[in-house]
Amino acid sequence: MACPRCETLPLDAETRGTLLLTAPVVELLDILRDFLRREAIHWSDEKRVLRLEDVNLLDFLLRVQASASFNSLELEAISALLLAPDETLDFHAFTRARTLAGWLGLLGARDLLEVLEARRLTAWFQPILTRDGQLYGYEALLRGARADGSLLFPDAIFGPAHANDLLFQVDRQAREAALRAAAERQLQGHLFINFIPTAIYDPAHCLKSTVSWAKKLGFDPKRIVFEVVETEKVGDINHLKHILDFYRNAGFRVALDDVGSGYASLNLLALLRPDIIKVDMELVRGIHADPGRQSVLRALAGIARELGIQLLAEGIETREELDYLRAAGADLLQGYLFARPAAEPPIPDQGVFGDA
Repeated sequence: MACPRCETLPLDAETRGTLLLTAPVVELLDILRDFLRREAIHWSDEKRVLRLEDVNLLDFLLRVQASASFNSLELEAISALLLAPDETLDFHAFTRARTLAGWLGLLGARDLLEVLEARRLTAWFQPILTRDGQLYGYEALLRGARADGSLLFPDAIFGPAHANDLLFQVDRQAREAALRAAAERQLQGHLFINFIPTAIYDPAHCLKSTVSWAKKLGFDPKRIVFEVVETEKVGDINHLKHILDFYRNAGFRVALDDVGSGYASLNLLALLRPDIIKVDMELVRGIHADPGRQSVLRALAGIARELGIQLLAEGIETREELDYLRAAGADLLQGYLFARPAAEPPIPDQGVFGDA
């Protein structure tokens, strides 16, 4: 059974239905009625709920935005729910209700909504090398393509997604887009795919389509590494362990990102036993000249060896950083020194390894 939250979008140009508006005090309802009169929008009153039939939601929101009829507190207090044509109001429908402020926030995320609606998320790729300079695989990095061909980069995707409760849609499409792009380009080696644990309710249900895509596209599960995004911000460790166990039971490998940026991620290693940990790039930057960073890396490398975990250092930009990290025991390496991300998987510069 498909998940409506992941597969449907809250707003698009064609969305029509019955719009229900309500507010906690009668004075706000009076302000709403005044607005509707000025805009010549017909409504009916039903027990402190204003009912508008056959409304184009996007057009209604644009009119609210242009009117300046409501202050910010009023926009936060007025709730709106759109029912599909012939849909009956039930308790579950209330999960789709937003304040007017929340609906207007979606107008600021129109770029992202249009990309999601047209399924134009894709991936660029950055190579990952072994310590002796051999190609290990690629990380899939999220991009979105606007209708005019210009790109949306991660900040312009995840910022609006966080602010407007669109992470579920973004995370699902991003995983599938990475698999499709890698298959189209006949990617060699391992494929690292990011995912957001908080955008997954139940792994068996939410990740079924991702597993299905991997099989359909002919990927050996052992080639795919699912990488936790924002490791430090995961609040429910048991939920994360449940997700990682699901991936591993399906034959995939798992990684934690940004390890070393705080105590919490160090504590996760023994609990979660990932296959790979990615050292935070802030730790890598200038590590060859920083004894403090070197001390943290030595501790991480020692823990990883004891637990049988591979250590991946990302964000490498200089030969000095590379030389130190290789000597310190990093198993895998990634960064601009070898290649920048690109739509076509770039051939890494292996000459920087010198004696490799």
